[in-house]
Amino acid sequence: MLGLRSRPRVHVALTGALVLSGGCKDSGKDTETDTDTDSGTGTDTDDTTSPTTTLSPTTLSPTTEPPPPPPVDTTPPALVAVEFVEPQILRLSFTEALASVEQVNPKRFRLSLSRYQPSANYYYGDPRTNYYELELINYESTCEEVCYQYGCYEQCSYDGPRVAVEGYDLLPGTDASQALLLLTNPVFPVTCNFVEQFSADFPEGARGGLLLHYASGGTAQITDTAGLALPSMGIEWIKVDDDFMTVYNANFPDMNPFLPIPCPF
Repeated sequence: MLGLRSRPRVHVALTGALVLSGGCKDSGKDTETDTDTDSGTGTDTDDTTSPTTTLSPTTLSPTTEPPPPPPVDTTPPALVAVEFVEPQILRLSFTEALASVEQVNPKRFRLSLSRYQPSANYYYGDPRTNYYELELINYESTCEEVCYQYGCYEQCSYDGPRVAVEGYDLLPGTDASQALLLLTNPVFPVTCNFVEQFSADFPEGARGGLLLHYASGGTAQITDTAGLALPSMGIEWIKVDDDFMTVYNANFPDMNPFLPIPCPF
């Protein structure tokens, strides 16, 4: 039976050597003595109270100001380009990223073949802007060169019924700032011939071409990611059911921006 003895307290000297204090000195190896392998310069005691650490002011983390809030978007999106990807697909490019367009009603769009006539002609005396439904001139045709005694010219024959060109779906583009407007029927080359004529700057001050109109408001409209809506463009043409409309003494009212669509077919 082992006798009772006092357990020596262990102090770690600055040199890392063990110094025994209290109780009996033992020059031999004490197997009941804990071995301290810490080579630090601190002193181990039996005091279980956690030491209080005082940090120098230079060790404190600096106080950081919160980042400023992002700027508030107050500018609505704008249409900057309209172009054909295929005869039945239009690509619309905007100034910024859009919210989802998959729920946008494609009937908000309507194409027109339009021209502003600034001067008087044989029939009318007032300047005016005319809008025409593409169905009036959109049909398939076959053209061939015909030569006579005094020269040659291209003669085209009528090959089928006139077909309407309306929007029936709107899809996201490859870029967040673009959308694809799918049309019910393709635009045929004969229509592009009319577009070229309507785009001619004659007489001076005249202008026109193939244009895309848009009506905003309500639900299922085009918005940017901040919820700001695309403004209307030439909404008068969308509100009427006729295939022809004239606006007197006006040079494309509310068509801002004025973006004639290149017709490459």
